[in-house]
Amino acid sequence: MLPETITIGGIYLPVFLGFLGVTAVLYFGLRRVSQRLHLYRLFWHPALAGAAAFVIMLSCLLLWFGP
Repeated sequence: MLPETITIGGIYLPVFLGFLGVTAVLYFGLRRVSQRLHLYRLFWHPALAGAAAFVIMLSCLLLWFGP
């Protein structure tokens, strides 16, 4: 079971912030690969596709590892 807060240098941060950080790292990696393979040209609105990918990755991480 995960704690509700993470302590970094005496500052209490919610666990959700950690999930956002991990998701951001994964998203930027996926985005870089997608840009090199020109996958964004398949979408009508690339920014919307990127936001949806971020939300899907965050949801999956929270379902698998969340409290």
